[in-house]
Amino acid sequence: MTGSGELPDETAAIGGEGAAGPVRRAGLAPEDFTGEADGRRRAARTVAQAVAQAVAQAVAQVVPRTVAGLARACHPGPAAAVTILVAALVAVAGWGPAGTALTALAVLTGQLSVGWCNDAADAAVDAAAGRTAKPIVAGLVSARTVRVAAFSALAACVPLSLACGVVAGLTHLSAVAAAWVYNLWLKGTAASWAPYAAGFGAVPVFVAAGTPGHALPAWWAVLAAALLGCAAHLANVLPDIETDVATGVRGWPQRLGSTRVRVLLPLPLLAASGLLVVAPPGPAGLVRWLALAGVAGCAAAGLLLGRRVPVAPFAAAIGAAGIDVLLLAVTPGVVTAG
Repeated sequence: MTGSGELPDETAAIGGEGAAGPVRRAGLAPEDFTGEADGRRRAARTVAQAVAQAVAQAVAQVVPRTVAGLARACHPGPAAAVTILVAALVAVAGWGPAGTALTALAVLTGQLSVGWCNDAADAAVDAAAGRTAKPIVAGLVSARTVRVAAFSALAACVPLSLACGVVAGLTHLSAVAAAWVYNLWLKGTAASWAPYAAGFGAVPVFVAAGTPGHALPAWWAVLAAALLGCAAHLANVLPDIETDVATGVRGWPQRLGSTRVRVLLPLPLLAASGLLVVAPPGPAGLVRWLALAGVAGCAAAGLLLGRRVPVAPFAAAIGAAGIDVLLLAVTPGVVTAG
């Protein structure tokens, strides 16, 4: 070694002329280390991209199905109808655009919470009855997801309701609470009508509480609304009475039976409309009598078509309620006793 005029690569790297040169070990060039690191990074990126793509595909498949399931589980028809009717009533009462919009949001979140609570609470019964039209039974959404949505909507409903005013907000929240009590307890009892009567009867109180002076509503408006609630309960349950009885649900309509419910249903509708025609001060006038005739027509249609079209009684009840809202709109002193 001492006689050699050249130093080994390692020796040169330490102190010889080649000190500034690169180190080469075991036949590996510097670019070999760089290429190996780049390869690992490329492999990691490929794996991450594959995972992200798989997650995105799974979300793309699950999210639309879940959204569709939640949309169906909230009972969109009744939720929309109640929201529109109450918003129309507060608009007529003079709450103004901001108050009407706030009311619509409060009522909508309350109705969403009630609808989702209903489907989550009834999931086992619906499965036993083979109600594949129900989104939970159909597998579109899980009962847990619907339950979480119900509580989330309820949490949003509280501040939105109270923003309408303390009295109005507490009135609305009491109506929502009555609906939850129905879903979780009273639905299968003879008092199943009570939450409907309380919830609908609270509407005139809510509307009156938001008017200047926070006046009390007219008694006949509260009673008429409560009667409409009883009619809505009968109409809503009528198509499912047989399967409800088979699965052990024994609410007021189930105890009456389908035939009696069809005969009874027009009575609270007509009674409510009759109150709105004859109870307000002053002469009834042609408009009120025409409204009563319209309600009678809806009731008759629901009665006659109920056997062939299961949703006809409920549609008739909604139609009658819509006519009554229009009737309230042209009746002075609706939300006040004066």
